[in-house]
Amino acid sequence: MKMTAPAEFKEKANPLNFDDIDESVIHGILLRRVLSIGTSSQMAMLIAAALMGFGVMGIGNEKLMWALIAVQVAVQVVVAMVNKMVQQKLDAHQPDHILVPTFVFLKGLTGAVWGLMMLPVVANLGTGLGPLLIFITLIVTITISAMLTTAVWSISVAAVTGFFVTLFPQTLYFYDVLGPVPLVVTLVLSPTLIWITKEQSKQVRSALVNELQNERLALHLEDALQQSDYLARHDSLTGLLNRRAFQLKLSDLRQEQPEAEISLILVDLDHFKSINDNFGHESGDAVLVSTAEIIDSVTRPDDLSARCDEATARWGGEEFIIALVGCPIEAAASVSERLRVRIAAQADPNWADGLSVTGSFGIAIWNHQEDLADGIARADKAMYRAKISGRNQVELAA
Repeated sequence: MKMTAPAEFKEKANPLNFDDIDESVIHGILLRRVLSIGTSSQMAMLIAAALMGFGVMGIGNEKLMWALIAVQVAVQVVVAMVNKMVQQKLDAHQPDHILVPTFVFLKGLTGAVWGLMMLPVVANLGTGLGPLLIFITLIVTITISAMLTTAVWSISVAAVTGFFVTLFPQTLYFYDVLGPVPLVVTLVLSPTLIWITKEQSKQVRSALVNELQNERLALHLEDALQQSDYLARHDSLTGLLNRRAFQLKLSDLRQEQPEAEISLILVDLDHFKSINDNFGHESGDAVLVSTAEIIDSVTRPDDLSARCDEATARWGGEEFIIALVGCPIEAAASVSERLRVRIAAQADPNWADGLSVTGSFGIAIWNHQEDLADGIARADKAMYRAKISGRNQVELAA
């Protein structure tokens, strides 16, 4: 029966759990980060390819190198297109089972083309600076390419594997010319890069999980603070303002509209003790909640300077108080009469037979030259007159 807090607080009241972060969410964020650096990394790789094209000049295999560069450019164009399509899928939150594997395959193809770019100069390695520069450039390029995509480890592995698949046969075939060093470098480089990127991928993922957990914790703390603030200002049973919050609200309203007429309506439920005694305290709570809901529905926002639940309070026990800003006492009497009729007519199929309730009303104008306590005291006296006059009545302060 309790109206302790807004529904959104109840929905967020589950214990904080860090173990239920969706793996698809983590993968989606990591994939976005890899895709977001796609264009800038592609430009850097193409510049490296162009430098290798110029580095091969004079060796005799310029056409083959430029043909491979053209293939690399074509592959990079396709990679960029698939990159954009994957991002669109992610933005639309649409499942995908084709584009991402295609993107990984293209990254592997890119690595394979990088490895093939050693072919025009592999036989001349060690005979001049040009071939050595190309070899070093290739090693640096594939390393950078693998490190840039460590957030999604499968992409890094694809690039390194493609590079190894095409470079290793060349170093093995030209072993008599190259000697053991390039072969050892090729054999060591790939597993080393795969291991490094794996460890880096773990760190990136761990950092992301910590980031998501911190965001969740911040939201949880914000919700807890909001709920704590709400409960500090509202009655735990009815959800209306408590006495202290009502007094603070009225002080703010008076500062905002220092000379406005503010009608105070004090409502006391008649014979409420007998309801508790005869039907039980649970029934009494049900009556209080139902009455609060009626007050909330009858005192419309056009009667108040703010929402009614911010200017209506459970004053204590079975008493409620309402503030109507810019409302003459005659209009406040009309609102009170509507409330009186609704309270007397309320019924609930869950209530015990014979359970009924009425209310006595006292109304006063809070003069801006007096303390709030004085205005409430005059409303209380008017409400007392309604009690001794027979209850279930509306009385205006003298």
